[in-house]
Amino acid sequence: MFAYDSDPICACSTPAGISGIAVIRVSGDGCALNIDKCARIVRAADEAGSVSELKGYTCGFGKLINPQTGSVVDEVIITRFVNPHSYTGEDMVEISCHGSAAVKQEIIRILGMCGIRLAYPGEFSRRAFINGKMSLASAEAVMDVINADSERQLKAAGSLMSGALADKISSLEDELYKAMALIEMLVEFDHDDDDTDEEIKDADKVSEILKEQHKVLSDLVDGYDKGRILSERMRVALIGLPNSGKSTLLNTLTGFDRAIVTEVAGTTRDTIEVALNVDGIPVTLIDTAGLRKTDDFVESIGIGRAMDAGRNADLVFYVISPDLDIEEAQEGIRELAEDIGGEFITAVFSKSDEGDNPAREEIEEVLRSYGIDSFISVSAEEGINIDKLENVIRDYYDSLGGRQEEGLLITNARHYNKLDKALGYLEMSIQAMTDLKGVEVCSSTLRSCLDEIGEVTGKTVSAQLADTIFSRFCIGK
Repeated sequence: MFAYDSDPICACSTPAGISGIAVIRVSGDGCALNIDKCARIVRAADEAGSVSELKGYTCGFGKLINPQTGSVVDEVIITRFVNPHSYTGEDMVEISCHGSAAVKQEIIRILGMCGIRLAYPGEFSRRAFINGKMSLASAEAVMDVINADSERQLKAAGSLMSGALADKISSLEDELYKAMALIEMLVEFDHDDDDTDEEIKDADKVSEILKEQHKVLSDLVDGYDKGRILSERMRVALIGLPNSGKSTLLNTLTGFDRAIVTEVAGTTRDTIEVALNVDGIPVTLIDTAGLRKTDDFVESIGIGRAMDAGRNADLVFYVISPDLDIEEAQEGIRELAEDIGGEFITAVFSKSDEGDNPAREEIEEVLRSYGIDSFISVSAEEGINIDKLENVIRDYYDSLGGRQEEGLLITNARHYNKLDKALGYLEMSIQAMTDLKGVEVCSSTLRSCLDEIGEVTGKTVSAQLADTIFSRFCIGK
């Protein structure tokens, strides 16, 4: 584990590689004085002659200089931020330089000569958390914003980073602490006959608060079904017999020839995964080996992986060619339907431009016996009904987390696990309040509930867990 301290730190906040510009971030109270040792301001507002003389939230044009040789490394723009109004809550400086690897490496080396060490992964965000600039949940959402590649992902991550989850949980905690205070009063009650009515009123109030907050917490937990899709991508597997049109369908849905398509059965031997967005929903589309009995050892491995891909998918498109007969239609699909449920499988009658499958009615009857009742005819070659497959993806996504608005979704598995455990403790508290003799149990389980919630916001998180979380961040964050 890293030994964190309050030393000035630096890192490149822009991606690796060559670019027009790059940004070197520096944080730590007094860091401007360190940078004065290697920077010269050429032009700035109020005639500032050094970085430490720059006013907060202003820029200056200057030069980065090797303090040992006096040679100019690069011409730069320097922006200064002052505590506490910065990302980390400390004094900060951002150096915008040219984006070659050599320039970035040399600037960071020179900053090291001036007493500014290289930041650990996630150390900027860790300092922001420690200095109260953001909750732990908001800090964790920073990486979700960085990694977002769809509008829905960005919206959900941006909402979490802005503190929407922390605000919701803070309100939840406030109400639960009110209930806790009333419970403590009930625990200390003398239980005189004259006080029974007041005691019952307090108990009723506790039960009312707990039930109201149970709905709030359960809505957040339910929202993870959608949030998981945004965080991990929806997995959609194309399953079927050889030459059923799976690879052609994958190429059509993704918009380019990702999978090899031939008339030779068994062309696809392994799973092929392609990322795409469907109306902002991040999807991983998986092409698989055709299901059939084979003595080919390598092909049999591919078929096993195809079945695993189907079992681990959120949705399965079972692709059926026009010449597929009833016996073949049952190859592998019964086992798959039993494993994941027929409601998550859509039967896709492919190559509709070549005509309908003559055994379609019988095939549909067989598939319905396995719980499959969604049927679509498509032509990947002609682009017919491809939009209906996309509608299946949208409909599945919309069916998840029904009560939780999309603007506030739990996308982090750690948050979900903690809030789900908190919900369990809260349900135990509600059950305990059905009998006044259970107020001690209610008090204990409610404390456990609040402890679990606190690990989401960071109020009760251990230093070791915080270090583990931030160590997963990129260095510049």
